[in-house]
Amino acid sequence: MKKLKVLVLFTILALLAISFKNFNLIEKKLYPYFVQQLVDIPKNEPNVLRIVYTGVSTPLTPHIAQQSVVFDINDSIYVFDVGSRSVANFISQGTLDAANVKAVFITHTHSDHVGGLGELVLASWVRGRKNSLSVYGAGEELNNLVDGFNLAYQSDREHRVIHHGDGFLKSEFGLLVSKPFDVPKKEKVVFEDKNIKVSAFQVPHGPVKGAVGYRIVSGDRSVILSGDTALMEDYSFVNGVDVLIHEGILTEESEKVSKASYALGNDRVGKVFEDIQDYHTNLFDTKNNPGLLSRLDSLDVGLLALIHIIPDKDNFIIKRALKKFKRLSPLETVIVNDNMVMHLPLNSEKIIIR
Repeated sequence: MKKLKVLVLFTILALLAISFKNFNLIEKKLYPYFVQQLVDIPKNEPNVLRIVYTGVSTPLTPHIAQQSVVFDINDSIYVFDVGSRSVANFISQGTLDAANVKAVFITHTHSDHVGGLGELVLASWVRGRKNSLSVYGAGEELNNLVDGFNLAYQSDREHRVIHHGDGFLKSEFGLLVSKPFDVPKKEKVVFEDKNIKVSAFQVPHGPVKGAVGYRIVSGDRSVILSGDTALMEDYSFVNGVDVLIHEGILTEESEKVSKASYALGNDRVGKVFEDIQDYHTNLFDTKNNPGLLSRLDSLDVGLLALIHIIPDKDNFIIKRALKKFKRLSPLETVIVNDNMVMHLPLNSEKIIIR
């Protein structure tokens, strides 16, 4: 029996030794594969405008990335808002090369739309971006935002340049460059290159004075991003666009959340949900105010994409209300989730959602 135990032990040790040796051989062969999966980003189909939703939420839903919408066309990337945690989605998405980020556009300077800006400039710089990163937005407060992020990340940039060398990381490419434009009284072009044209228009989101939405045009395809806004009086300017990306609040549900919070003694949450109702867009008509639904009948839009929804849409009560909105909407409507991707081939009317 003793000899048998020794034999079994010897056999186990021998198998472990062989396995360990083979593992080293296997490991050497697997490492290139793992690294390739990490660094290889597939080329996207040319002449297709891709919309990648790397963040769709608000400060009130901490488990989901905050708002950021990425436009990708012919290996050039344009980022609209950079909410917290959205850059992690950008990188992990696997089809976006951060080195190709050309510009950032800010709808307004609320934290849930800019919190990831420092992370984006560093991630794209380290991954090989070959230009300083321009940030566009309305009003002089954009300068404060950009200067603040540059100062906050100054030591980080300096350490990386010293560590890797200026030949590898050009220090000037690690900087954000502020490109403010006047708050537009009417829609105006604020950026144009060979891939896209971006126009800005003012939206009501008081007390923010420089809140804007954007029209993005690439070839014959066009998209409007509302940014955060109360219901606008006139939506005729969106007619003809392929996709209208619009925020929304369920006012009655938000009021119920507010009252429940007060009843539970959480006055801060109660007040937040009470206050936010007047500068976001009601999805449904209420007793006192019209909603987005009442504006849709007269619109010619390929697709309505609802984003930045209040309260948290990961709740069966809210999901039921959103299903009702989709059922009543005269437009094809989608509720956007993190990492949803829309493909808009140029010279086509197709909208492919993946």
